[in-house]
Amino acid sequence: MNHSRSRIVIGCAMGVLLAISVFALARPAESLADDQPAAMMPAVPAVPAVPAAPVGAGFTYQGRLMVGGAPASGPYDFVFKLYDAALVGNQVGVTVTVADLAVVSGLFTAKLDFGSGAFGGGARWLDIAIRAGASAGDYTTLTPRQELSPAPYASAMPNVYTDEGANFVGVGRNFRISGNEVFGVRYTGSANQYGGMYVETSDAGGWPFYGYATNGSFRAWTYYDGTTGDWHLYNAGIRLSVPNEGGLRIGPAADYSLVISNTTGSDGIRVLKTGDDSIQIGSPPDVANYGVYIPSPGVSTYGLWSNTANASGEWALFTVDNIQAGNVLAHAYSLVAKVSGPDALTAGDVVAVTGLAEPVPGGHADLPLVRLANGTQYTGVIGVVHNRMVWEPAPGKDEYSLHSGDGPAKPGDYVSLIIYGVAQVKVDAKANLKAGDRLTASSLAGQARALQTRTLDGMLITEGAPVIGIVLDAPTTDRATIPVFVTLR
Repeated sequence: MNHSRSRIVIGCAMGVLLAISVFALARPAESLADDQPAAMMPAVPAVPAVPAAPVGAGFTYQGRLMVGGAPASGPYDFVFKLYDAALVGNQVGVTVTVADLAVVSGLFTAKLDFGSGAFGGGARWLDIAIRAGASAGDYTTLTPRQELSPAPYASAMPNVYTDEGANFVGVGRNFRISGNEVFGVRYTGSANQYGGMYVETSDAGGWPFYGYATNGSFRAWTYYDGTTGDWHLYNAGIRLSVPNEGGLRIGPAADYSLVISNTTGSDGIRVLKTGDDSIQIGSPPDVANYGVYIPSPGVSTYGLWSNTANASGEWALFTVDNIQAGNVLAHAYSLVAKVSGPDALTAGDVVAVTGLAEPVPGGHADLPLVRLANGTQYTGVIGVVHNRMVWEPAPGKDEYSLHSGDGPAKPGDYVSLIIYGVAQVKVDAKANLKAGDRLTASSLAGQARALQTRTLDGMLITEGAPVIGIVLDAPTTDRATIPVFVTLR
Protein backbone atom coordinates (compact mmCIF):
# COMPACT_ATOMS: atom_id res chain seq x y z
CA MET A 1 0.00 0.00 0.00
CA ASN A 2 1.37 3.43 -0.88
CA HIS A 3 1.05 5.40 2.41
CA SER A 4 2.07 8.61 0.73
CA ARG A 5 -1.25 8.66 -1.04
CA SER A 6 -3.23 8.05 2.12
CA ARG A 7 -5.34 10.89 3.35
CA ILE A 8 -8.11 11.60 5.80
CA VAL A 9 -11.29 13.28 4.84
CA ILE A 10 -12.44 14.83 8.09
CA GLY A 11 -16.05 14.68 9.08
CA CYS A 12 -15.14 15.23 12.72
CA ALA A 13 -17.63 15.42 15.55
CA MET A 14 -15.82 16.67 18.62
CA GLY A 15 -17.66 16.94 21.92
CA VAL A 16 -16.07 19.48 24.21
CA LEU A 17 -17.45 19.19 27.72
CA LEU A 18 -16.96 21.89 30.25
CA ALA A 19 -16.92 20.73 33.84
CA ILE A 20 -16.84 22.60 37.08
CA SER A 21 -14.77 20.65 39.55
CA VAL A 22 -16.60 20.12 42.80
CA PHE A 23 -14.39 19.38 45.75
CA ALA A 24 -15.04 18.75 49.44
CA LEU A 25 -12.72 19.12 52.39
CA ALA A 26 -12.50 15.98 54.46
CA ARG A 27 -10.04 14.10 56.61
CA PRO A 28 -10.07 10.69 58.34
CA ALA A 29 -11.70 10.77 61.76
CA GLU A 30 -8.61 9.27 63.40
CA SER A 31 -6.45 12.18 62.19
CA LEU A 32 -8.57 14.95 63.73
CA ALA A 33 -6.71 17.12 66.23
CA ASP A 34 -8.05 17.15 69.79
CA ASP A 35 -8.83 20.84 69.57
CA GLN A 36 -10.79 20.52 66.32
CA PRO A 37 -14.53 21.10 66.80
CA ALA A 38 -16.64 18.03 66.25
CA ALA A 39 -18.76 20.11 63.90
CA MET A 40 -15.84 20.29 61.50
CA MET A 41 -16.22 16.59 60.65
CA PRO A 42 -18.09 15.98 57.38
CA ALA A 43 -21.81 15.56 57.98
CA VAL A 44 -23.28 12.14 57.14
CA PRO A 45 -26.38 12.53 54.91
CA ALA A 46 -29.52 10.67 55.87
CA VAL A 47 -29.72 9.12 52.37
CA PRO A 48 -26.42 8.02 50.81
CA ALA A 49 -25.66 10.22 47.81
CA VAL A 50 -24.59 8.58 44.57
CA PRO A 51 -21.48 10.40 43.34
CA ALA A 52 -21.59 11.61 39.78
CA ALA A 53 -19.11 10.00 37.41
CA PRO A 54 -16.24 12.35 36.54
CA VAL A 55 -16.49 13.91 33.11
CA GLY A 56 -12.80 13.61 32.30
CA ALA A 57 -10.84 15.34 29.53
CA GLY A 58 -11.48 12.85 26.69
CA PHE A 59 -13.55 13.44 23.59
CA THR A 60 -14.73 11.42 20.60
CA TYR A 61 -13.03 12.01 17.26
CA GLN A 62 -14.46 10.73 13.95
CA GLY A 63 -12.74 10.82 10.57
CA ARG A 64 -12.64 9.27 7.10
CA LEU A 65 -9.46 7.62 5.83
CA MET A 66 -8.85 7.45 2.07
CA VAL A 67 -6.03 5.29 0.67
CA GLY A 68 -5.15 5.54 -3.01
CA GLY A 69 -8.29 7.55 -3.66
CA ALA A 70 -10.56 4.84 -2.21
CA PRO A 71 -12.05 4.43 1.28
CA ALA A 72 -9.76 2.34 3.49
CA SER A 73 -10.94 -0.74 5.35
CA GLY A 74 -9.34 -2.94 7.97
CA PRO A 75 -7.29 -2.36 11.14
CA TYR A 76 -4.89 0.57 11.28
CA ASP A 77 -2.52 1.87 13.94
CA PHE A 78 -3.04 5.58 14.72
CA VAL A 79 -0.79 8.07 16.55
CA PHE A 80 -2.53 11.32 17.63
CA LYS A 81 -0.65 14.42 18.83
CA LEU A 82 -2.01 17.84 19.77
CA TYR A 83 -0.28 21.08 18.76
CA ASP A 84 -0.86 24.76 19.38
CA ALA A 85 -0.13 25.75 15.76
CA ALA A 86 -0.98 24.52 12.26
CA LEU A 87 2.73 24.22 11.41
CA VAL A 88 5.57 23.39 13.79
CA GLY A 89 4.39 24.86 17.15
CA ASN A 90 4.53 23.07 20.52
CA GLN A 91 3.02 19.73 21.38
CA VAL A 92 0.32 20.01 24.01
CA GLY A 93 -0.50 17.15 26.35
CA VAL A 94 0.40 13.50 25.90
CA THR A 95 0.72 11.38 22.75
CA VAL A 96 -2.24 9.06 22.18
CA THR A 97 -1.59 5.75 20.33
CA VAL A 98 -4.49 3.56 19.21
CA ALA A 99 -3.49 0.15 17.78
CA ASP A 100 -5.59 -1.89 15.38
CA LEU A 101 -8.35 0.69 15.14
CA ALA A 102 -11.11 -0.61 12.86
CA VAL A 103 -11.67 1.39 9.70
CA VAL A 104 -14.89 0.54 7.86
CA SER A 105 -15.51 1.99 4.41
CA GLY A 106 -13.03 4.74 5.29
CA LEU A 107 -14.79 5.70 8.57
CA PHE A 108 -13.19 5.38 12.00
CA THR A 109 -13.96 6.58 15.51
CA ALA A 110 -11.37 7.10 18.29
CA LYS A 111 -11.61 8.37 21.88
CA LEU A 112 -8.78 10.82 22.53
CA ASP A 113 -7.59 12.14 25.89
CA PHE A 114 -4.60 14.49 25.91
CA GLY A 115 -4.86 15.30 29.62
CA SER A 116 -6.78 17.77 31.74
CA GLY A 117 -4.65 20.78 30.79
CA ALA A 118 -4.62 20.22 27.05
CA PHE A 119 -7.37 22.69 26.23
CA GLY A 120 -6.48 25.94 27.97
CA GLY A 121 -8.35 28.29 25.68
CA GLY A 122 -5.91 28.59 22.77
CA ALA A 123 -6.46 27.08 19.32
CA ARG A 124 -5.48 23.43 18.83
CA TRP A 125 -4.47 21.30 15.77
CA LEU A 126 -4.53 17.52 15.61
CA ASP A 127 -1.52 15.76 14.09
CA ILE A 128 -2.27 12.19 12.82
CA ALA A 129 0.09 9.45 11.74
CA ILE A 130 -1.00 5.96 10.52
CA ARG A 131 0.27 2.60 9.46
CA ALA A 132 -1.42 -0.67 8.54
CA GLY A 133 -2.41 -2.66 11.57
CA ALA A 134 -0.39 -5.70 10.56
CA SER A 135 2.69 -3.56 9.81
CA ALA A 136 5.63 -2.90 12.09
CA GLY A 137 7.06 -0.20 9.88
CA ASP A 138 7.18 3.54 10.17
CA TYR A 139 4.14 5.72 10.55
CA THR A 140 3.07 8.07 7.81
CA THR A 141 2.12 11.56 8.98
CA LEU A 142 -0.99 12.89 7.28
CA THR A 143 -1.18 16.49 6.20
CA PRO A 144 -2.41 19.02 6.85
CA ARG A 145 -3.00 19.03 10.62
CA GLN A 146 -6.69 19.12 11.47
CA GLU A 147 -7.90 22.19 13.39
CA LEU A 148 -10.19 21.32 16.26
CA SER A 149 -13.27 23.51 16.54
CA PRO A 150 -15.17 23.91 19.84
CA ALA A 151 -18.75 22.80 20.21
CA PRO A 152 -21.25 25.70 20.37
CA TYR A 153 -21.79 25.42 24.15
CA ALA A 154 -18.06 25.55 24.77
CA SER A 155 -18.08 29.07 23.33
CA ALA A 156 -21.12 30.18 25.30
CA MET A 157 -19.10 31.59 28.25
CA PRO A 158 -18.67 35.31 27.60
CA ASN A 159 -16.24 37.25 29.78
CA VAL A 160 -14.25 34.10 30.63
CA TYR A 161 -10.62 34.36 29.57
CA THR A 162 -7.77 31.89 29.81
CA ASP A 163 -4.06 32.32 29.30
CA GLU A 164 -2.49 28.92 29.50
CA GLY A 165 1.00 30.30 29.08
CA ALA A 166 0.57 32.46 32.16
CA ASN A 167 -1.52 29.85 34.01
CA PHE A 168 -4.34 32.36 34.45
CA VAL A 169 -8.14 32.27 34.25
CA GLY A 170 -10.12 35.49 34.45
CA VAL A 171 -13.82 36.27 34.76
CA GLY A 172 -14.57 39.78 33.57
CA ARG A 173 -10.93 40.58 32.70
CA ASN A 174 -8.17 39.14 30.58
CA PHE A 175 -5.16 40.36 32.55
CA ARG A 176 -3.51 39.51 35.87
CA ILE A 177 -3.43 41.95 38.77
CA SER A 178 -0.12 40.51 39.94
CA GLY A 179 2.31 37.92 38.71
CA ASN A 180 1.07 35.41 41.30
CA GLU A 181 -2.59 35.47 40.31
CA VAL A 182 -4.05 32.32 38.74
CA PHE A 183 -7.77 33.19 39.01
CA GLY A 184 -9.43 36.58 39.04
CA VAL A 185 -12.91 38.08 39.03
CA ARG A 186 -13.83 41.60 37.95
CA TYR A 187 -17.22 43.29 38.14
CA THR A 188 -17.84 46.29 35.92
CA GLY A 189 -20.16 48.68 37.70
CA SER A 190 -20.59 52.07 39.35
CA ALA A 191 -19.47 53.43 42.70
CA ASN A 192 -21.13 52.06 45.85
CA GLN A 193 -22.06 48.80 44.15
CA TYR A 194 -21.05 45.32 45.26
CA GLY A 195 -18.76 43.30 43.00
CA GLY A 196 -17.54 39.80 43.74
CA MET A 197 -18.72 36.23 44.02
CA TYR A 198 -20.54 33.95 46.46
CA VAL A 199 -19.72 30.48 47.75
CA GLU A 200 -23.10 28.83 48.35
CA THR A 201 -24.43 25.66 49.94
CA SER A 202 -27.77 24.25 48.81
CA ASP A 203 -28.89 23.71 52.42
CA ALA A 204 -29.63 26.83 54.50
CA GLY A 205 -27.83 25.23 57.44
CA GLY A 206 -24.73 24.40 55.41
CA TRP A 207 -21.20 25.71 55.93
CA PRO A 208 -19.97 27.56 52.82
CA PHE A 209 -16.20 27.91 53.12
CA TYR A 210 -13.12 29.23 51.38
CA GLY A 211 -10.04 27.12 51.94
CA TYR A 212 -6.27 27.41 51.77
CA ALA A 213 -3.98 24.50 50.97
CA THR A 214 -0.33 23.87 50.13
CA ASN A 215 1.12 20.90 48.26
CA GLY A 216 -2.19 19.07 48.20
CA SER A 217 -2.92 19.40 51.94
CA PHE A 218 -5.50 21.72 53.46
CA ARG A 219 -4.15 24.25 55.96
CA ALA A 220 -6.82 26.79 56.92
CA TRP A 221 -10.20 28.08 55.85
CA THR A 222 -12.92 30.58 56.59
CA TYR A 223 -16.52 29.47 56.78
CA TYR A 224 -20.01 30.66 57.60
CA ASP A 225 -22.20 28.58 59.92
CA GLY A 226 -25.64 28.62 58.32
CA THR A 227 -27.25 27.36 61.55
CA THR A 228 -25.88 29.95 64.00
CA GLY A 229 -25.09 32.78 61.57
CA ASP A 230 -21.51 32.98 62.90
CA TRP A 231 -18.44 33.46 60.70
CA HIS A 232 -15.20 31.68 61.65
CA LEU A 233 -11.57 31.51 60.67
CA TYR A 234 -10.13 28.05 61.23
CA ASN A 235 -6.38 27.41 61.48
CA ALA A 236 -5.69 24.25 63.51
CA GLY A 237 -8.71 25.36 65.57
CA ILE A 238 -11.15 28.27 65.48
CA ARG A 239 -8.94 31.34 65.92
CA LEU A 240 -11.31 34.17 65.02
CA SER A 241 -15.11 34.42 65.14
CA VAL A 242 -17.61 37.11 64.25
CA PRO A 243 -20.84 36.12 66.06
CA ASN A 244 -24.20 36.76 64.48
CA GLU A 245 -25.06 39.15 67.30
CA GLY A 246 -21.97 41.27 66.53
CA GLY A 247 -18.57 41.84 68.05
CA LEU A 248 -15.33 39.95 67.56
CA ARG A 249 -14.00 36.88 69.38
CA ILE A 250 -10.28 36.01 69.31
CA GLY A 251 -8.74 32.75 70.49
CA PRO A 252 -8.00 30.35 71.93
CA ALA A 253 -4.30 31.07 71.50
CA ALA A 254 -1.23 29.34 72.91
CA ASP A 255 0.46 32.67 73.67
CA TYR A 256 -0.95 36.05 72.64
CA SER A 257 -4.56 36.46 71.53
CA LEU A 258 -3.84 39.84 69.94
CA VAL A 259 -0.53 41.40 68.94
CA ILE A 260 -0.30 44.90 67.49
CA SER A 261 3.08 45.62 65.95
CA ASN A 262 4.70 48.28 63.77
CA THR A 263 1.77 50.66 63.96
CA THR A 264 2.40 53.53 61.56
CA GLY A 265 -0.38 55.69 62.97
CA SER A 266 -0.66 57.32 66.37
CA ASP A 267 -2.57 54.62 68.24
CA GLY A 268 -2.27 50.84 68.51
CA ILE A 269 -5.88 50.49 69.68
CA ARG A 270 -8.48 53.23 69.67
CA VAL A 271 -11.85 52.70 71.41
CA LEU A 272 -14.40 55.34 70.52
CA LYS A 273 -17.84 55.93 72.03
CA THR A 274 -19.32 52.83 73.66
CA GLY A 275 -22.60 52.13 75.42
CA ASP A 276 -20.89 50.56 78.43
CA ASP A 277 -17.29 49.50 79.12
CA SER A 278 -14.63 50.37 76.57
CA ILE A 279 -12.63 47.36 77.77
CA GLN A 280 -13.75 44.75 80.29
CA ILE A 281 -11.24 42.21 81.58
CA GLY A 282 -12.43 39.07 83.36
CA SER A 283 -15.84 38.02 84.59
CA PRO A 284 -16.55 36.32 87.97
CA PRO A 285 -15.80 33.72 89.04
CA ASP A 286 -13.00 33.22 86.51
CA VAL A 287 -10.71 36.23 86.91
CA ALA A 288 -7.19 36.16 85.49
CA ASN A 289 -4.09 36.90 87.57
CA TYR A 290 -3.69 40.37 86.07
CA GLY A 291 -6.22 42.74 84.61
CA VAL A 292 -3.56 44.75 82.80
CA TYR A 293 0.06 43.62 82.76
CA ILE A 294 2.90 45.72 81.33
CA PRO A 295 6.16 43.74 81.36
CA SER A 296 9.68 45.08 81.59
CA PRO A 297 11.00 47.12 79.89
CA GLY A 298 7.49 48.38 79.19
CA VAL A 299 7.40 51.51 77.05
CA SER A 300 9.76 54.43 76.70
CA THR A 301 7.47 57.02 78.30
CA TYR A 302 4.26 56.00 80.10
CA GLY A 303 3.14 52.43 80.78
CA LEU A 304 -0.42 53.57 81.49
CA TRP A 305 -1.87 57.02 80.98
CA SER A 306 -5.39 57.64 82.29
CA ASN A 307 -7.17 60.94 81.85
CA THR A 308 -10.67 62.37 82.11
CA ALA A 309 -12.62 65.29 80.74
CA ASN A 310 -12.14 67.01 84.11
CA ALA A 311 -8.89 65.56 85.38
CA SER A 312 -8.79 67.85 88.43
CA GLY A 313 -12.23 66.87 89.64
CA GLU A 314 -12.72 63.19 88.74
CA TRP A 315 -10.87 59.93 89.19
CA ALA A 316 -8.72 59.05 86.21
CA LEU A 317 -8.08 55.69 87.90
CA PHE A 318 -10.41 54.23 90.54
CA THR A 319 -10.09 51.02 92.53
CA VAL A 320 -11.72 49.81 95.73
CA ASP A 321 -8.63 47.75 96.54
CA ASN A 322 -5.07 48.58 97.52
CA ILE A 323 -2.54 49.98 95.05
CA GLN A 324 1.01 48.66 95.25
CA ALA A 325 3.82 50.32 93.35
CA GLY A 326 7.59 50.57 93.50
CA ASN A 327 7.48 54.33 93.01
CA VAL A 328 4.64 56.87 92.99
CA LEU A 329 4.91 60.35 91.50
CA ALA A 330 2.03 62.69 92.38
CA HIS A 331 1.41 66.20 93.65
CA ALA A 332 -0.31 64.95 96.79
CA TYR A 333 -1.57 61.93 98.70
CA SER A 334 -5.20 61.93 99.74
CA LEU A 335 -7.40 60.13 102.26
CA VAL A 336 -11.18 59.69 102.35
CA ALA A 337 -12.88 60.72 105.59
CA LYS A 338 -16.42 61.20 106.88
CA VAL A 339 -17.69 64.54 108.16
CA SER A 340 -18.86 64.91 111.76
CA GLY A 341 -19.57 67.94 113.91
CA PRO A 342 -22.01 70.75 113.27
CA ASP A 343 -20.21 72.54 110.42
CA ALA A 344 -20.03 71.80 106.70
CA LEU A 345 -16.56 71.50 105.22
CA THR A 346 -15.19 73.18 102.10
CA ALA A 347 -11.90 73.02 100.20
CA GLY A 348 -8.95 74.41 102.17
CA ASP A 349 -10.40 73.71 105.63
CA VAL A 350 -7.96 72.34 108.20
CA VAL A 351 -9.64 69.39 109.94
CA ALA A 352 -9.02 67.37 113.05
CA VAL A 353 -9.95 63.78 113.79
CA THR A 354 -12.82 63.11 116.19
CA GLY A 355 -13.29 59.35 115.96
CA LEU A 356 -13.77 56.32 113.70
CA ALA A 357 -16.42 55.78 111.01
CA GLU A 358 -17.65 52.64 109.27
CA PRO A 359 -16.20 51.79 105.84
CA VAL A 360 -18.05 52.93 102.76
CA PRO A 361 -20.77 50.39 101.89
CA GLY A 362 -19.12 47.32 100.46
CA GLY A 363 -15.66 48.50 101.58
CA HIS A 364 -13.31 47.07 104.19
CA ALA A 365 -11.20 49.99 105.47
CA ASP A 366 -12.50 52.06 108.39
CA LEU A 367 -12.65 55.83 107.84
CA PRO A 368 -11.73 58.69 110.20
CA LEU A 369 -14.39 61.09 111.43
CA VAL A 370 -13.31 64.72 110.97
CA ARG A 371 -14.49 68.25 111.74
CA LEU A 372 -13.05 71.76 111.66
CA ALA A 373 -9.84 71.97 113.68
CA ASN A 374 -9.05 74.75 116.12
CA GLY A 375 -6.19 75.54 118.38
CA THR A 376 -7.98 74.75 121.65
CA GLN A 377 -10.32 71.73 121.71
CA TYR A 378 -9.86 70.01 118.32
CA THR A 379 -6.11 70.03 117.81
CA GLY A 380 -5.55 66.56 116.29
CA VAL A 381 -4.99 67.84 112.75
CA ILE A 382 -5.33 65.03 110.17
CA GLY A 383 -5.31 66.92 106.87
CA VAL A 384 -6.69 69.63 104.61
CA VAL A 385 -10.00 69.30 102.74
CA HIS A 386 -9.50 68.87 99.00
CA ASN A 387 -13.12 68.46 97.93
CA ARG A 388 -16.47 66.86 98.72
CA MET A 389 -16.93 63.20 97.75
CA VAL A 390 -20.19 61.64 96.56
CA TRP A 391 -21.06 57.96 97.06
CA GLU A 392 -23.56 56.94 94.38
CA PRO A 393 -24.11 54.37 91.62
CA ALA A 394 -21.69 54.62 88.74
CA PRO A 395 -23.43 55.62 85.47
CA GLY A 396 -24.98 52.54 83.90
CA LYS A 397 -23.66 50.25 86.66
CA ASP A 398 -25.05 48.41 89.64
CA GLU A 399 -21.86 49.17 91.60
CA TYR A 400 -21.42 52.32 93.71
CA SER A 401 -18.35 54.52 93.54
CA LEU A 402 -16.91 57.64 95.12
CA HIS A 403 -16.34 60.66 92.92
CA SER A 404 -15.86 64.36 93.44
CA GLY A 405 -18.87 66.61 93.94
CA ASP A 406 -19.65 70.29 94.07
CA GLY A 407 -20.64 72.29 97.13
CA PRO A 408 -19.86 71.90 100.83
CA ALA A 409 -19.64 68.52 102.55
CA LYS A 410 -22.34 68.35 105.19
CA PRO A 411 -22.20 66.16 108.30
CA GLY A 412 -22.48 62.54 107.14
CA ASP A 413 -20.91 63.30 103.74
CA TYR A 414 -17.50 62.15 102.61
CA VAL A 415 -14.48 64.35 101.89
CA SER A 416 -11.08 63.88 100.31
CA LEU A 417 -8.21 65.10 102.52
CA ILE A 418 -4.71 66.05 101.44
CA ILE A 419 -2.46 64.35 103.98
CA TYR A 420 0.86 64.86 102.17
CA GLY A 421 1.80 67.17 99.33
CA VAL A 422 0.72 70.52 97.96
CA ALA A 423 -2.67 71.86 99.06
CA GLN A 424 -4.48 75.19 99.25
CA VAL A 425 -5.00 75.99 102.96
CA LYS A 426 -7.27 78.59 104.54
CA VAL A 427 -5.42 81.27 106.54
CA ASP A 428 -6.07 84.80 107.72
CA ALA A 429 -5.30 86.98 104.73
CA LYS A 430 -3.90 89.58 107.11
CA ALA A 431 -1.52 87.12 108.74
CA ASN A 432 2.14 87.93 108.39
CA LEU A 433 3.28 84.74 106.67
CA LYS A 434 6.14 84.07 104.30
CA ALA A 435 7.51 81.10 102.40
CA GLY A 436 9.18 78.64 104.77
CA ASP A 437 7.00 79.32 107.80
CA ARG A 438 5.53 76.28 109.54
CA LEU A 439 1.79 76.24 110.21
CA THR A 440 -0.47 74.89 112.92
CA ALA A 441 -4.20 75.07 113.67
CA SER A 442 -5.51 78.53 114.40
CA SER A 443 -8.06 79.47 117.03
CA LEU A 444 -10.26 80.31 114.05
CA ALA A 445 -11.97 77.01 113.19
CA GLY A 446 -10.62 75.46 110.01
CA GLN A 447 -7.80 77.96 109.48
CA ALA A 448 -4.04 77.81 109.98
CA ARG A 449 -1.55 80.16 111.59
CA ALA A 450 2.21 80.30 111.89
CA LEU A 451 3.94 78.57 114.79
CA GLN A 452 4.88 81.10 117.44
CA THR A 453 8.54 81.60 118.22
CA ARG A 454 10.40 83.30 121.09
CA THR A 455 14.02 84.14 121.73
CA LEU A 456 15.23 82.90 125.09
CA ASP A 457 18.81 83.43 126.22
CA GLY A 458 19.80 83.90 122.57
CA MET A 459 18.07 80.75 121.38
CA LEU A 460 15.01 80.64 119.04
CA ILE A 461 12.28 78.65 120.75
CA THR A 462 9.24 77.39 118.71
CA GLU A 463 6.01 76.20 120.26
CA GLY A 464 5.37 72.45 120.19
CA ALA A 465 1.94 72.53 118.52
CA PRO A 466 1.19 69.95 115.78
CA VAL A 467 2.60 71.05 112.42
CA ILE A 468 0.30 71.15 109.40
CA GLY A 469 2.93 72.01 106.80
CA ILE A 470 5.26 74.59 105.32
CA VAL A 471 4.17 77.79 103.56
CA LEU A 472 5.10 77.90 99.85
CA ASP A 473 3.91 81.43 99.11
CA ALA A 474 2.83 84.43 101.15
CA PRO A 475 -0.90 85.28 101.38
CA THR A 476 -2.48 88.07 99.39
CA THR A 477 -5.54 90.17 100.11
CA ASP A 478 -7.45 88.79 97.10
CA ARG A 479 -7.48 85.13 98.20
CA ALA A 480 -8.41 83.20 101.35
CA THR A 481 -5.97 80.32 100.84
CA ILE A 482 -2.25 79.93 100.31
CA PRO A 483 -0.24 77.03 98.84
CA VAL A 484 1.19 74.85 101.60
CA PHE A 485 3.29 71.70 101.42
CA VAL A 486 1.32 69.55 103.86
CA THR A 487 3.58 67.38 106.00
CA LEU A 488 1.80 66.41 109.23
CA ARG A 489 3.93 65.90 112.34
